[in-house]
Amino acid sequence: MKNIITSLLLILSFGLVTTMAFAHSKDLKPEFVDTLVPAYLDLQASLASDDLVAAQTAAKALITAAAQGPKFTPLTDPVAQIIAADSIKSARQHFLTASNEMISLVDHVGTTGKQNLFVAHCPMAFGGEGGDWLQDDRKVNNPYYGSMMLRCGTIKSQIGQH
Repeated sequence: MKNIITSLLLILSFGLVTTMAFAHSKDLKPEFVDTLVPAYLDLQASLASDDLVAAQTAAKALITAAAQGPKFTPLTDPVAQIIAADSIKSARQHFLTASNEMISLVDHVGTTGKQNLFVAHCPMAFGGEGGDWLQDDRKVNNPYYGSMMLRCGTIKSQIGQH
């Protein structure tokens, strides 16, 4: 009986956390997501170009764009860590978290469809764990390896238009 109650509480807790995670999505609109995309893409391109300073500038622009809408710390917290990063390796690690959130945001909220967005994947990133990111064309431009393996990865899908 105790195991059943524990299991039910665990399931209810998971459901509550999941509901809370997406509770903000009714406040987020495709038009707002559109305002985040250019700075995110600049950040992705800067990391693919091995340019930490440009990546931090793009991260600041992304924080500024995000501040114009509802609070969305799952995205802004890792982006703030990119601004504070002391190495490109650290920035890339935080970009992975930001990318996962941005992909989720685009997938759940959508965009107005004014720009093509593709989910790319590098299976070798982060010790073989792999990593996804968004980019605006089908030619892989890997932000996790930059010039070392710029074309490593594949395009998984096109997303954003709801």
